Parts: sequence; structure tokens; C-alpha cells
Amino acid sequence: ITTKEDRTPRPQALNTVAMLKMASSRLGIGPQQAMHMAERLYLGGWMTYPRTETNTYPPNFDLRGTVQVQTSHPHWGQYAQELLRNG
Repeated sequence: ITTKEDRTPRPQALNTVAMLKMASSRLGIGPQQAMHMAERLYLGGWMTYPRTETNTYPPNFDLRGTVQVQTSHPHWGQYAQELLRNG
């Protein structure tokens, strides 16, 4: 028996326009409902702010500091700690 590890890359972040187009074409959801759902996901801590129009960060973005803030979160805090420890 042999095993093979298969990894699927993470999807790219969607900006608002791309998210609304995808919600409409794939889910049949209108823009108002899509934004409402995105905002609920954001407020619940499940996604980044839905109205950000970029998927890149400036060179001075403090990724380590941002991950550090997440280390006490009850759901993904341990994962954030492991990322800081192991990269």
C-alpha cells in the first residue's frame, strides 16, 4: 500500500465585486443578500472584512503581530501559536 499526500491550494481572496459576481452566478444570491451574509460572517469572526477591495498587503504589514493577536482565540488560537512557533 502506498499513500500520496494531495494538497489543494487555498482559494484567492475575493474583493467585493468578485464576491458579488460569484454569489450571483454560483448561488443565485442578489448583491444585497450577499453583502448581508458576508457582513454576518465577518461579525462572527469567520472571514476578513467583506468590503476590502484588495487581496494584497503593503510591504510593511505586520503579519507576525497580526497572527500573535489571534493566539488567544478559542477556535484557532492554538493554530496561530503553532504558526508562530513553526512558521
